[in-house]
Amino acid sequence: MKSMKKVLSIALLLAFALTIFAACTKSDTDKDSATLSGTVKTGGSTSVEKVMTALIYQFQGENQKVSVNYEMNGSGDGIKNTISGLYEIGHSSRELKTDGSEDGLTATAYAIDGIAIVVNKENGVTELTTEQVKDIYTGTIKNWSEVGGKDALITVVTREASSGTRSAFAEIVGLEKADKPETSIVANATTCDSTGAIQTTVSQNANAIGYMSFSDVDTAKVKTLGYNGVGCSEATLKDGSYTLKRDFYLITKTGATLSPAAKAFMDFVLGKDGQKIVASNKLLTIE
Repeated sequence: MKSMKKVLSIALLLAFALTIFAACTKSDTDKDSATLSGTVKTGGSTSVEKVMTALIYQFQGENQKVSVNYEMNGSGDGIKNTISGLYEIGHSSRELKTDGSEDGLTATAYAIDGIAIVVNKENGVTELTTEQVKDIYTGTIKNWSEVGGKDALITVVTREASSGTRSAFAEIVGLEKADKPETSIVANATTCDSTGAIQTTVSQNANAIGYMSFSDVDTAKVKTLGYNGVGCSEATLKDGSYTLKRDFYLITKTGATLSPAAKAFMDFVLGKDGQKIVASNKLLTIE
């Protein structure tokens, strides 16, 4: 009987200890969330708008005293404003330049995105090779009939010079000029300042061609073309067969101490919950 009482007492003590431990653990977690506060200034790439908006929404929901301000103004401005200190975290859809102009920065990849080649839904062309894309964007090919389409002049649509998507697209396709910052894209190309503007412009012009973030493609508005015989999809991005792709980056000053709120946001984006949001937005996670 005494033995049974002793066992019961020990069990009760253990249960009480576990309850106290759980309460303390929960209290510490809640305390961390409740005390985290401040404003995180960020900005840059427009291609990351959809996923970044979702990430910020979730993070702010869990940390209600923190505001993450995200200005959509292109990768170039995101990087430039991180250098100047205006942003704690910049957003870029291209790698940092190696010419010395962007030294002192660290690019942390958090997602992989395809660059989709898009045309109007009425366009009969279904795929292009790298060489054909290059020839279209340099003006060597001027008519859709030269690539299996109807007899109509091609309207070339591109992003602004500071766009990370433009930079990545030009590098992969081979449109960069040797030792020069500009590209070989035809001077009379229609220039758009955001991913959304590319999609709208192409959807409204039967003869247009553009390129944009795959994660933002609305197939009700535009049609994606195969690239070197491979369609752009989550599956082909995952298996590596679709090669027109790039990383999305968080840009910070190398060695700088981030504010607690900024560090918490970066940890969230790179952590399990953030990567779930990345995957839910037609992007590949960083393994």
